[in-house]
Amino acid sequence: MKKRLNFKDIFAEVVSRVLDPIWVIPVGILVAIGFAVKEGLRWRFLGLILFIDAVIPTIFFLLMLYHKQIKDWDMQNRAERVPLYIFTTICHLGGILIARELGKNELVSILLVFYAIGITFGVITTKWKISLHAGVNAGLISMINIFYGYKYFWMYGLLFLVSWARVYQKHHTWMQVIMGSALGIVMVTLGMYLVSAGRLVFIDMD
Repeated sequence: MKKRLNFKDIFAEVVSRVLDPIWVIPVGILVAIGFAVKEGLRWRFLGLILFIDAVIPTIFFLLMLYHKQIKDWDMQNRAERVPLYIFTTICHLGGILIARELGKNELVSILLVFYAIGITFGVITTKWKISLHAGVNAGLISMINIFYGYKYFWMYGLLFLVSWARVYQKHHTWMQVIMGSALGIVMVTLGMYLVSAGRLVFIDMD
């Protein structure tokens, strides 16, 4: 007999789905490339970057789900996350290379921050089940606040909600969501500091 869902069960599921990395990551990329629009980069080029960075990995994830290469949407089996992380990392590198070819060095630097976060979470995932939900939302909220002078500090409340939801649903422990949150906040804050200081650049091999 199935367990009857109560309000907490439904609320936790809604929070997990609304603040799912599959939606949050494209939003984060949009926030980053929105800066490039202000700098004069045309939307058709940004659309291409977004397609490579977000749409293609999402399609890959859905195909894995359809072909049962992953058992469920949340990928509770840690090993199932690795192929998706590798594929997404490769796609994101493609987006960085396109931005570089367009001569948008600051956008390249910002995308490099995302790239570093993706690699870090991917490496940790091979050894430990860190919370991607917490890490991605922490990174996005921190980036928005850095861009807009911490006018949206209240958004960190959403980070607490998604962390609670993941623990309540038994997808993660409190330690896993705390470490995911801390890593997302620290890497974005440090990365954006290096970008603003002009110390994070894409090395020109030409």
